[in-house]
Amino acid sequence: MWIAHFAPSLVLSRFAPATPLWALAFAGALPDFLHFGLTLVGLESSHASHGSSTLEYMGIEFKGSSTNCFPYSATYPYTHSTAGQLIVATVFAALITLSYRLSLVSFATLVLATLSHLPLDMAINRDESNINSAQYRRPIWKRHDVPLFDYPWGTFISDLGIFLFAVLFHARTVYPPEQHGSNMGIPVIPVEERKDMTFGYMMLLVAAVGTQAHFSFFGGEVEQDNIVKGGLFMAELVGFAYVLHLLQWYTTVDLRKPEEEEKKNN
Repeated sequence: MWIAHFAPSLVLSRFAPATPLWALAFAGALPDFLHFGLTLVGLESSHASHGSSTLEYMGIEFKGSSTNCFPYSATYPYTHSTAGQLIVATVFAALITLSYRLSLVSFATLVLATLSHLPLDMAINRDESNINSAQYRRPIWKRHDVPLFDYPWGTFISDLGIFLFAVLFHARTVYPPEQHGSNMGIPVIPVEERKDMTFGYMMLLVAAVGTQAHFSFFGGEVEQDNIVKGGLFMAELVGFAYVLHLLQWYTTVDLRKPEEEEKKNN
């Protein structure tokens, strides 16, 4: 998973509006960011396998190749184990909560954003992503996950599909029902004064398509000595978190200042 790791932030932000969206977004991708860093210093590893795999479904064979996908196989006991992600989630959430003086609700949503990483990986990764972080080989019909990393188009479509669902949820809840908005501390804006936010969401989707296309089709493998490619992936994660920061700024609904309201009434 790549872009899909940013999807939970768009949903969770509606339950903790005071939490910076960039922080929620980065929390979801944090295990991957740390993995690239640890790969570069040799504590974890990842590489692409140039073999192919075959998936048979209802008598039809689907042949996949991982030559253009990252990662096909990886060793990441620190960043992609349940215990490792729980520690990373707690530390990062605590740092953001204390830095921004946020509530416990924000702390909880930040933790959940990071913990969403493993279930999403288990949906498409091969056997190295699982609850106990053990690496094993089993026939595909006995696996606990679906190895879509073998299929670039499978990864591309599944990631964008999950992310698109989150974007639609975020867009539909920009202006919540009045009672819900009041309860959540969100300003109530009359329909005739609401801003058209189509441009902001369209730019977000363009960035998502480009980022996911690079990952699925042109990412290649990241070896321990490849600082440029590993750094590129890390920069990509930070950059997309910043894109979501811009989205929050673009879609934030504020109350009019008292002097503006007075001028309007006069």
